[in-house]
Amino acid sequence: MLEEALSRLIEGILSGIGVGFIFYLYPVVRHTFSDKYRYKFRFEDDGKLRFRNETIKYLKIGFFYGFTYGFIMGTIIGPFGSQNGI
Repeated sequence: MLEEALSRLIEGILSGIGVGFIFYLYPVVRHTFSDKYRYKFRFEDDGKLRFRNETIKYLKIGFFYGFTYGFIMGTIIGPFGSQNGI
């Protein structure tokens, strides 16, 4: 029982980190493919600082969504999924 609870906790943490990392990559990918977005940061005095702050903002949003998703999936679907074989 403890092993199953611990494995669900680890899976929830990993899903939260994974979703947070995907959100973190959003500004990086957008910066790579969008000229308009790239020039928004390139020609400003504090462009590098603003880009870093924007990536950290998306990382925080991703962690929030990821850990909320992991909590909901582990709490609601977890017990019923183990009974139904999901």
